[in-house]
Amino acid sequence: MDSTTLALPDARHVADQIDRWMREHAAFALLIEQADGASSALRQFASISRNHGQSDTAIDALRAALALMPTDVAAWRALASDYQVSGRDELAEACARQALAIDPDHATTWLQYASLTYRLQRIDDAEAAYLRALSGDASLGDAHLGLGVLYLGSRRPEQAIVHLQRALSWGGIDAVTHLCLGQAFYMAGRFGESADALAIATGFVPLEGVTLRLYARARTFASMLDGDVHGAIARYPTLAGQETESLDEVLRTAFALFSAYGMHEAAATVGHLRLEGQPDDPVQRYLLDAVGGQTHDRAPAAYVEAHFDEFAAGFDSKLVDILGYKVPQQLADMVASCQPTLSTILDLGCGTGLAAEPLGRFGARLTGIDLSEKMLAIATRRNTYHDLIKADVVTYLADSPRSFDLVFAADLLIYLGRLDELIGLIAHVLPAGGLFAASIERADHGDFTLLSSGRFAHSETYFEACAATNFEILRKENSELRLEAGRPALGTLYVLRRRGRPSTENGQLTTATDHQ
Repeated sequence: MDSTTLALPDARHVADQIDRWMREHAAFALLIEQADGASSALRQFASISRNHGQSDTAIDALRAALALMPTDVAAWRALASDYQVSGRDELAEACARQALAIDPDHATTWLQYASLTYRLQRIDDAEAAYLRALSGDASLGDAHLGLGVLYLGSRRPEQAIVHLQRALSWGGIDAVTHLCLGQAFYMAGRFGESADALAIATGFVPLEGVTLRLYARARTFASMLDGDVHGAIARYPTLAGQETESLDEVLRTAFALFSAYGMHEAAATVGHLRLEGQPDDPVQRYLLDAVGGQTHDRAPAAYVEAHFDEFAAGFDSKLVDILGYKVPQQLADMVASCQPTLSTILDLGCGTGLAAEPLGRFGARLTGIDLSEKMLAIATRRNTYHDLIKADVVTYLADSPRSFDLVFAADLLIYLGRLDELIGLIAHVLPAGGLFAASIERADHGDFTLLSSGRFAHSETYFEACAATNFEILRKENSELRLEAGRPALGTLYVLRRRGRPSTENGQLTTATDHQ
């Protein structure tokens, strides 16, 4: 817990306040006469002031009471509540913490502390506090609700469902709980249960806006999974009302979610339906191959360009804020741990430039390569890259006359199956001692696998075998790359060093010295 403490008034100040309140408030003077000590009178006066809307006076009275009796747990809890109601969360948290220092086993104080730390965006502290509250009293419905909302916001839907259902079982039957439960079921791919929970919420409040859109999607997707795709499409506008989205948007979302949750038969049905309407769509055609288990050596360039052009505008927000993507920062930190001296860096598949800031620490000339013109347009606005080039990375590397001290490939290899050619070309543009930093999504078996997401997963053994001829491993770390269908996509991050290249001098074979 945070170590901040709350200063209390000194004895002289408290005595002056008591004298003034006795003169100004007959009720307080009576309390002083009748109560068992000044501290008790001050607590009662705080309650009266609070009930009359005089929150500042209530806070001052509680602070005075605590100055006289600093071990009064009830007063600390009341003061925490008053500060919380007045929007002073940090002071409220300090009071709740003080109460817990005196009585560390009080479940409702842990609940109060959890609520405050969650509002202060200290998610780990809040989770621990909610769990501590429930360990003391498993029937605290508000603690289950708070923990369910926390897990929902952290995109842990299955955990959210458990606690939201427990909140309902302990009497939390209201619109908020059912709305949150509906959203959690949706995020978990449990569309029928999502629609049912949202339908119950309509008994408390009418669905509108985002919640109505969510309900219509959930009910429609559940019907599709039951095999009634055309009927679901026909009923969708009635369900969504004024929140009706275009048919293509509904089908696109259904295909993406069904693919992510492994509902491949339904995904294929929806994918073929989309392709009938747009037979030249390279994105849908490739993703349909992925769902159907067809093999590719790499994602087609037409797919990569069209896919990332389509999502460029909201790419950063979705990837970083929603899916928790931190690979560029993690990979750059691993490079920094090698203490390199870098003059030139090549960012392969740079996209919108998410790696620009973490790579900026090296003070090197930064070149970015990407196929998507719209992604590059966003990268340009960062004003960090010295060169931005629209090109296929394999073609660029094959033709490049330039040499780089670091080739950086965060989430690039996931769009290639076979890696031997690319890694060989990367070695070609690196001097001896040059660095290659890359991430892979880990495969459970085989060399590489085309996932239903359209990305490739690679085994560590395969990646390392492809790199072994020209590189040695400097750093290797496991990582949760991003969330996929509410679950972490597991990967491995590498920093490799280019081995010395054989060369001839005076007719004898020698080895080039390290570049660094």
